[in-house]
Amino acid sequence: MNMGLNINATKKNTTVNIALTGLMGALVIVGTFLNIPVPVLGDRTMIGLGNVFCILSGLLLGPIYGGAAAGIGSGVFDLIGGWATSAPTTLINKFMMAFVCGAIAWSGKSEGRKAGRIILGAVSGSLTYCVLYMTKSLIEASLLGNAQEAIAVLLTTKLLATLVNAVIADVVAVPLSIAVRKSLERNKMYLGVVSQAQGRLSRVELHRLLTAVLLVIQAVLQIVCIAVLLPGIQTAAAELAPTPTVTAPLYWAAAVLSAVQIICALLYSWKKGPYAYAAGACNLLSLVLAALFLFSSLASPVLVKYLPIGVIFTVLLAAALFFFFSGQRRAQKKPSAK
Repeated sequence: MNMGLNINATKKNTTVNIALTGLMGALVIVGTFLNIPVPVLGDRTMIGLGNVFCILSGLLLGPIYGGAAAGIGSGVFDLIGGWATSAPTTLINKFMMAFVCGAIAWSGKSEGRKAGRIILGAVSGSLTYCVLYMTKSLIEASLLGNAQEAIAVLLTTKLLATLVNAVIADVVAVPLSIAVRKSLERNKMYLGVVSQAQGRLSRVELHRLLTAVLLVIQAVLQIVCIAVLLPGIQTAAAELAPTPTVTAPLYWAAAVLSAVQIICALLYSWKKGPYAYAAGACNLLSLVLAALFLFSSLASPVLVKYLPIGVIFTVLLAAALFFFFSGQRRAQKKPSAK
């Protein structure tokens, strides 16, 4: 009998749901990095792709897991992207955005499949975030004692930016969610309770795909973080000590390893064989480097503020390694099963 697995269906799938939540959270971080800053009266806002993945999380994973992915991913971005003071409110606001979106899209028995509810959920989630974000901005501006004219300019600019983000998010996330769902179902992966689904993805295949996706997400995040953060890290290190304490070649070597990891992970997802050993080796080596970065962050005043990045990388790689060994173990048992 062909074993199958529904995603985000029952409590029995908690491990898979958490893994997918981590994946979407990582995509939220990457998407938020792709932004255009908008300075306004000593404050700032931005137009970017972060909300696209927040809405997509709600549409694909439902209100709870989707909300967790959007909130945690956005909160982590604020911590590492220079917005640390707003991280707690961002976590709550983005959680509510995806939660409202998912609650409407997954209401009844639709499970994110009915176009009308998908659109209504996406628009409602984006409007919820707009209201929460503007309320937070108004309270902050008032507490700082800004003049009424300055507050009006500040709120108008932020309102325009958040409405642009809302339109981008809904226009991109709605068709993307439908395309992703259809693509998953063609590959025998089902979101929600799909009792009529036949020939679902086996656990061995699922674990192999989860391993590959986790490795790709971690590698992409690592390359982005190195490219974006390394110049600032080097500058801060040079100010503290005349002798360089942060060597760029070491970080770029890690970026090269990430590129190799992406290739190996994609090959592993396509075909097992020798690619499994290559993917496993990249996984282990990257996990060792992530652990070393964690210890270095604890010992360095320059790197300590980037400790959350090391934690995220370690968790993603540890999860990938878990699914890798679990899949390999199940694959070895499979031939003997009658």
